[in-house]
Amino acid sequence: MFDSILVLCTGNICRSPFGEALLKKLKPELKVSSAGVGVQSNKLAGLPADPLAVKVAGQYGIDIAQHRSRQVTQQDIDAVDVILVMERKQIDQLCELFPLARSKTVLFGHWVGISTIDDPFRQGEEAFERAFSLIENAAEAWKRKLS
Repeated sequence: MFDSILVLCTGNICRSPFGEALLKKLKPELKVSSAGVGVQSNKLAGLPADPLAVKVAGQYGIDIAQHRSRQVTQQDIDAVDVILVMERKQIDQLCELFPLARSKTVLFGHWVGISTIDDPFRQGEEAFERAFSLIENAAEAWKRKLS
């Protein structure tokens, strides 16, 4: 069905690294990458994952310590079969940058009925736990659909 997936959020330091790592763990045969739609505007390029994201992921056996944020590019869009975003506004942001991306863009939480996975950035550990849990549930649903 799909061979490659791009996971997007805003800054590529919390949610999309979670999604990328979980999908890689659940479906190792897939090519999975992540990026952000607002990395450049927020001056986040090249930053590591948020320390709380690293901590929470680590508690579940997921290592995102080597992750570095990056802005989505046209090459990313062209190279993947599907793009998964964390919230509806990211579809609009992405399509403003790359209009043809719409045809392959879906909400990460689509199969579990979640239209928004809130950004835990600058919030406490509980917000990161909640985001990780939602992303984990959604990743499991994607695994079932892709099998």
